[in-house]
Amino acid sequence: MKLTVGNPVKGERFWNREKELNGLIQLLDEKAHVLIIAQRRIGKTSLMEQAAETIKDRYLCLQIDLQSAHSVVDAIAELAAATRNSSLWEKITGIFSNVLNNAARQIDSLQLSELKVTLRTGMTEGSWQAKGDQLFDKLAESDKPVVIFLDEVPILVSRLLKGSDYQMTPERRGQTDAFLSWLRANSLKHREKIRLVVTGSIGLEPILRQVGLSATINHLTPFSIGLWEPTVVKSCVEALAEEYSLTFDGDALEYFVDCLGRCVPYHVQLFFQQVRTVCVREGLTHIPKTLVAEVYEREMLARRGHAELSHLEERLKLVLGPELHPIALEFLTEAAVTGKLSAAAIQVFCLEYKQPVVIAREILLILEHDGYMYQQSNTYRFVSKLVQEWWRAQYSLLFVPASARGK
Repeated sequence: MKLTVGNPVKGERFWNREKELNGLIQLLDEKAHVLIIAQRRIGKTSLMEQAAETIKDRYLCLQIDLQSAHSVVDAIAELAAATRNSSLWEKITGIFSNVLNNAARQIDSLQLSELKVTLRTGMTEGSWQAKGDQLFDKLAESDKPVVIFLDEVPILVSRLLKGSDYQMTPERRGQTDAFLSWLRANSLKHREKIRLVVTGSIGLEPILRQVGLSATINHLTPFSIGLWEPTVVKSCVEALAEEYSLTFDGDALEYFVDCLGRCVPYHVQLFFQQVRTVCVREGLTHIPKTLVAEVYEREMLARRGHAELSHLEERLKLVLGPELHPIALEFLTEAAVTGKLSAAAIQVFCLEYKQPVVIAREILLILEHDGYMYQQSNTYRFVSKLVQEWWRAQYSLLFVPASARGK
């Protein structure tokens, strides 16, 4: 199995996710709308792309990434543009004849980004719902059932709710409610022909719970993707080592696996790539335990080259906003440094930041839902050993644990 770091994987590189793949396809065959729940870099996009490849003879699969969408109009333009290479495109263009007729001679030559801009100009804040209804009606006319894979829906929802100033206003809540209620109504209306698969790098339900809109996604069936267990990590690393003619000496492989613990597939690929890079540079075919330890300390726990780990902090700010973001960082750093976040520590931070305990509960629900921590008895701990050690390496220097504050 060859390395694939950072990009979706297919074929033989789609490792140990057969149960999840079969489970997702079974739900689609049962006409379910699905909400994929999993933390960042666990392989959600790979799962969706592999599912689309597997069922393409029976379904029309449309993949839409809403990462760059800032409005409902943007989202509908993305969905319409995704049909460009399908048999439905001619019907879809009819919906946007007000702008596409003027560009009829050059539609086929337009870049995808240019097409999306053109589609956006055909909608306004007052007309998007009618255009969107027509779009779903046309999708339902497909000869085959349609699966719409909607990635990064939570990012769009967060932008609709909070804007660039992170302020949730009644108007923004109303706009968000209108969009999600419209999406829910159309998915239920066309359930016989259309299925939705919704996911994102942050949790959707915690965002909606903050503003009382959880009911707008009650038609979605939750589908969880778990971390790789150490046995799976080991089998993947063995396959990678064999591919590149490398051999782990002694207990070096066990040490490699122990460094990661339960983890996301991306970290396995990244760690092995770092080890292999050293082997290639130094002309090694055998990997000693000392090399694994050196690479882990020097490369895996460094801030540089780890945009995906830094991204964990950025995503938190997007969900919580600037007011609650700092206390969430305190919670995480306390757990990283001391090994756990206790009830006593939570109370110390709430008093320091002048926040009620109910806010702490909301923050903890988000941290748990999005895969940062899990609850064990009366404490919270990091889910990922690597993330915990990376977080400690970045933030422990000036951090004072809750037990030492005020002394």
